[in-house]
Amino acid sequence: MLKKFSVNNFKNFKDDLVLDLSKVNNYEFSNMAIRNKIVKTALIYGENASGKSNLGYGLFDIILHLTDKEKNLNFYRLYGHLENDRPTEFYYEFQFEEGTLKYRYKKCSAQELLEEKIWINDKLCLWYDFEQHKGEVLLEGAQTLNTDLTEKNISFVKYVFNNTVLSKNETNTIFTKFINFVDNMLWFSSLERNAYQGYFNGDESLAKGIIEQGRVEQFQEFLRKLGIYYELIPKEVEGQKQLYCRFGNKEVNFYSVASRGTCSLILFYYWLIQLENVSLVFIDEFDAFYHDNLALAVVEELLKLPNTQSILTTHNTDIMTNDLLRPDCYLRIQNGKIKSFSEATPKELRKAHNLQKMYNAGAFDD
Repeated sequence: MLKKFSVNNFKNFKDDLVLDLSKVNNYEFSNMAIRNKIVKTALIYGENASGKSNLGYGLFDIILHLTDKEKNLNFYRLYGHLENDRPTEFYYEFQFEEGTLKYRYKKCSAQELLEEKIWINDKLCLWYDFEQHKGEVLLEGAQTLNTDLTEKNISFVKYVFNNTVLSKNETNTIFTKFINFVDNMLWFSSLERNAYQGYFNGDESLAKGIIEQGRVEQFQEFLRKLGIYYELIPKEVEGQKQLYCRFGNKEVNFYSVASRGTCSLILFYYWLIQLENVSLVFIDEFDAFYHDNLALAVVEELLKLPNTQSILTTHNTDIMTNDLLRPDCYLRIQNGKIKSFSEATPKELRKAHNLQKMYNAGAFDD
């Protein structure tokens, strides 16, 4: 799981922005949101332009050079903070059963690395300086690897993983789990129609994906549980697989009758049926077109996934309740800092506290 992330000199973050998911309390409620003393499901609040979306872009910068999965470089056109000329620096800390992996790197642009370092269980195991074209890898099985990347525009970490047969030991297991974790990260936004980063490649229509996985009836039942009653049928129109709704003797395209909220739900459901294999999902403005009950239902679906870490951004304070999550799983980004509600106040928060009223009254302001 992702334990900690920080970024410096990225977009509107001039100084260190630190997301620490290990700062959990001993609450005895809503424990499905915590796994191994790390936040598994988090909701992030913040005013417009506070940096909620930029947090997601920064967090997923790692996929740009470590994976071959879907990328959207348009998100990274403006990269470093406009007031600085120094490199952008990223830091990740991951927790696995066998131990921890820390990964730090510097970039001068989205596609140009300056430095990479990896520590496994606090021991430096890999480093590379792209300006000096010098590096070292101390993973067993990689001793004979050529470490000169002078003519290769590639991450040293990715190069090591792709060009070595590592020995079987605890350190190498952590390294492999780290690569697999990053390879299975997923970002998407409810504001965009199937705009995503990570996890896989290509541009598949949502309806086609649901149809080809045999999930039409399950999607119909998913909508029904949320109070949306459609009789769904798969059809092929001009060679394209599409979802239609049947009303008596009439059949109409799903998108011609669905509200924006319902269209947003097909986006969520399309990704939901993939999420069992996703390591971490970041959903920007996840409930932009949902009413409160839909938003609650979406978070509850994510809570059911035992192995998928979820980070969601939202403005909706009506779902800010201890019946859903806990004060250490609700976070606020403000003035370039992220703090959980439990961290932002000296007050001892209990399940009976009304978090929404406290938030609106400024109890968690920086």
